[in-house]
Amino acid sequence: MTPRVSAEPACPLGAQAVQVAARATNMMGKSAEREWPAEQAIAWEGLLEVSRRLRRGAEELLLERFDLSISMLGIIGRLSLAPENTLRQTAIADAMGLSLSRVSRVVDIVEERGLVERHSCPNDQRATNVKLTAAGAELTSRAQCELFSYVRSGFFDRLEPAEVRTLATVFARLLEDSQEG
Repeated sequence: MTPRVSAEPACPLGAQAVQVAARATNMMGKSAEREWPAEQAIAWEGLLEVSRRLRRGAEELLLERFDLSISMLGIIGRLSLAPENTLRQTAIADAMGLSLSRVSRVVDIVEERGLVERHSCPNDQRATNVKLTAAGAELTSRAQCELFSYVRSGFFDRLEPAEVRTLATVFARLLEDSQEG
């Protein structure tokens, strides 16, 4: 089923957009079919689909060229910006919104590759610090450059400056509103 259209859509929907918008009914049932105009269905489902495609493309690029996952680059990227390229493992987990056990597993992998080293925290022997190595810093820089180019060409180059401003305004408001609830 395709979402209902209460009037002519403000933006023309291509066949793929209609197909993506139809997922709203699959996920949210008859309410979405009855109550959402096509613009709302494509706004919601389009956001999810574009995000999924861009993230999958970024992950494929990083894995193919650098043997890194998004999580791995997130960790070593944070370390590259940290004082002395070092952070507590718990601080990494908090910053990334991941569990400590997930971060620990990812750090295990990048440590085996010689990209990071673990050390006891000098201020708290119960804590573990993670430090980026020279090899890790070099790989981080190359991977970040590639990812930056991918995001620019796959996202920003396809939008007008006014569209980018609109998206930034909308997402900033939605992010702020989500913190209040």
